[in-house]
Amino acid sequence: MLQRLEERGPASAVELAEAAGVHENTVRAHVAVLEEAGLVAAEPRPAAGPGRPGVQYRVTAEGERMDEDFLGMAELLAAAIGRIGARPEQLHLIGQEWGRYLLGRPGRHDVAQRIPDVLRRLGFAARVDGDVVRLTGCPCPVVAADRPELICQLATGVIEGVLGASGADRHVGPARHDPARRDCRVTLVDVTGPRVGPVGPQLRARRAAM
Repeated sequence: MLQRLEERGPASAVELAEAAGVHENTVRAHVAVLEEAGLVAAEPRPAAGPGRPGVQYRVTAEGERMDEDFLGMAELLAAAIGRIGARPEQLHLIGQEWGRYLLGRPGRHDVAQRIPDVLRRLGFAARVDGDVVRLTGCPCPVVAADRPELICQLATGVIEGVLGASGADRHVGPARHDPARRDCRVTLVDVTGPRVGPVGPQLRARRAAM
């Protein structure tokens, strides 16, 4: 379906079903997943006559980058970071700077929306449930299989950067990182609460046991 949209432009669900050789209902289920991932976007279809205009789908900028493979470079950069021995607090600060950069113009932002938006650009699937940021499909073990905590520290810093640039009244608190399951939880706490630091207690304990 992405190939059809990239090669021939916006298309309706019926047209996508024809291109994929499947039923329209099957296409709608897959399009919903692509929309949630930010790879395609729905828009009104130009009216061809009287009546309510239909809906068509187009590839987003994120979808257009699907053909680009930067995994090798990401692995090289992770190896370089590990080799130079960057400290956890340094990685956290780098993540903060990058989070502010990806957010764009500072100001009041809805962090429940902006945190997932920013993390999605880094390969994470994320959502904010109240005071918890849940990250799934984390690229940590893929990019840095021998030291996934490097990526975890950067990601936590990115969240902190988004919070700071958004003028939020919360910062990063306790975190639970599980690179093996590619599933992490980062708690957001009130600015008056304790700041845990760049590495969550569970990951710190796991590293100490190694």
